[in-house]
Order: sequence, then structure tokens, then C-alpha cells
Amino acid sequence: MKKTVMAALFAACAAGVAGAAGTAGAAAGKAGVGADIPAGYRALALPLPGTQLAFVKKGDRVDVLVEFEALMDVKGGDAKEKVVATILQNVVVEDVKRPEKLDQIGAVELMLNPNEAQYAALSLEQGSVHLSRRPAGDAEMRPMEMATFRKLFK
Repeated sequence: MKKTVMAALFAACAAGVAGAAGTAGAAAGKAGVGADIPAGYRALALPLPGTQLAFVKKGDRVDVLVEFEALMDVKGGDAKEKVVATILQNVVVEDVKRPEKLDQIGAVELMLNPNEAQYAALSLEQGSVHLSRRPAGDAEMRPMEMATFRKLFK
């Protein structure tokens, strides 16, 4: 299948660089701003609707999904199709700022390596970002293909 450049980037991210934040070590131990951020990592805040942040808490591990339109090869030519890709897996939630009301925007701060931070920031510009909470102890990295309705109803 042909994909837009973004679809290819997200797939490469999911296959190659995703999830290293799940192996983040202990904090550097220095006082001051950023003291709680392990060396080699970045704390990135993502704005999200309150409905997504209602059950997420500091210390949780999440997967980051992005919903966007990709150019897909279908019979008769190319067509835009809405897809969802898991771009990061097993990411540590550093902090959560919930809005006063569920229909307002809050923020989640994620611990990411620099490559993951770039993909997470890029995803905000490409489509809708979603978090999927992981159960305690689930650190397995799984190969993920992009989800489409066309695949679902085959």
C-alpha cells in the first residue's frame, strides 16, 4: 500500500524508535528545574481533552496513538483514508494536569527520548492524539499495524 509520508514516518517510529522511554532510568539527582528528568530524556506536555485525562495518573504507562488521514492505494487509484497508528509504546506519565471540566483541555506530561518527543509533537499537527493506558507490569513492545475501517470490515 502507498502511504503518505507521515504514515511512513509513524510506522517507522512504531517499529524502530518507539518505547525507549519505558526503559528510562533514575533521575539525575540534581536539584532545580528538570532534576526529575533522567539524562537523555525530555518531558513533553501534550494537550488533551479532559475525557482522556480522567483516568490517567502520574506513574502510569501509556501508548500514544494518532488518528490522521493517509493516502492509501485502493482499487481504482489512491484515496484518503482515516487511520490510527500506535506511534509510541510503554511511555511513562510524568504528570497530569486535569481541567476543571471534562469538556475542557488539560495536559499530560510524558517522559520521552528526543526522537520520541519529536514524533509526539509532530502527531499533534497531523491529527488527533489519544492515550491508551497499560495494565501494571505490561512492558511488552508489540508490532502494530495501522488500523483502518477497510481492514476491520474485510
